Amino acid sequence: MIIFNIIQNNEKKAEEISAFLIEKNYATHTHIDVNVISNINSKKQTIRLFFITKALLYNEIERQIMNLFHSNEMMIYATPISHINEEFGDLLRNKIKAV
Repeated sequence: MIIFNIIQNNEKKAEEISAFLIEKNYATHTHIDVNVISNINSKKQTIRLFFITKALLYNEIERQIMNLFHSNEMMIYATPISHINEEFGDLLRNKIKAV
C-alpha cells in the first residue's frame, strides 16, 4: 500500500480528480487539504489530494491523472505504508481495483 499524493493549485480540479479516483476504484475515499508552499522569495497556496491505494496501481493512476487532469504545476508522488490497521487494510484490499 502507498499514500498517493497529488499537489496542484485548483480545488475544483482536486474534487474532479477525487470523484474520478473513487469511480474507478483506485481509492475508497480521498482527502483534500489546502496548504501553503513557502520558499525564501514567496508563498503559494496549493491543494493536496491524497489517498491510500495499492502500490502496483501507481503507474496506471499517474498516467490517467496526467492524461485527464494535467497541469504544469502538478506534482505527483507516493510514500510507502509500512503498517496499517488490519480491518482497514482488509477493506482497502477488497474495495480497491484488483491488480
